[in-house]
Amino acid sequence: MKLIILSSFWLVLYSFWFTGCKGGKWYGKWFPYPPGAEVTSPVDKKPGYKGRVPMGIKNSNCDDGKTNLTVDWDKSADSYLCFYENLKDYMPDLYVQPILQCDHIPRGYMPEHYCMHTSIVYRDDVPTFGGHRPLWPRYGEYQYLPPQRWLHSLEHGAIVMLYHPCADPQEINKLKGIVTNCLYRHIITPYNKLQSQRPFALVTWGCKLMMSKVDHKIAKEFIMTSALQGPEKVSTDGQFDYALLRHAKILTDENDSTICPEI
Repeated sequence: MKLIILSSFWLVLYSFWFTGCKGGKWYGKWFPYPPGAEVTSPVDKKPGYKGRVPMGIKNSNCDDGKTNLTVDWDKSADSYLCFYENLKDYMPDLYVQPILQCDHIPRGYMPEHYCMHTSIVYRDDVPTFGGHRPLWPRYGEYQYLPPQRWLHSLEHGAIVMLYHPCADPQEINKLKGIVTNCLYRHIITPYNKLQSQRPFALVTWGCKLMMSKVDHKIAKEFIMTSALQGPEKVSTDGQFDYALLRHAKILTDENDSTICPEI
């Protein structure tokens, strides 16, 4: 994993940290689980591509986009509303630099598709890869969309824009404008697990850019270099649309042949 601090004009490498072998023993992280670890969310053994539950097929016994949705989201308004007393903690700060963080994903890694009777819990507050639901969401802006859905969009190469509900409204609209004018394959949703220091995040497969204040140049560069890099080159719109507010508009074509054509 690497951590990069970004300024308005330069991408500056801030620090690296590595864990590895010491005395012949491995002290770093295991992927996806340590040897012998008990997996609490077993893989569904159903017919599918390379043993996975098939994606994009509505099935009331697995995932139809309507049943058991509270497994991922209890539909609480806390997910998308801000309490007034918390507003001051999420104000943009010019002195807090953006951070780019990327995870090393082994080649050949294929995330599992889990049916709705299985709970999916991620180790990171803002995951960039992992198992998810078989039905991926339609592209666009949501009142709220849980990570169990938008991680599937990342796998297809989409950009996911996350913002804390208490983030500055002008900054939210600024970042929305960048994302919606860069590519069709995007998801926009509030996300209350973002830290107050950096209440904005752009997420792609394996990488996330976190910001206190939206920097147009850095956000655009991240999108242009990181979008459409998912392991599955699927541009087809999804089937899940619960709490969808606005469907994404096609800019160039469904494949986003030109990224950020209007900005």
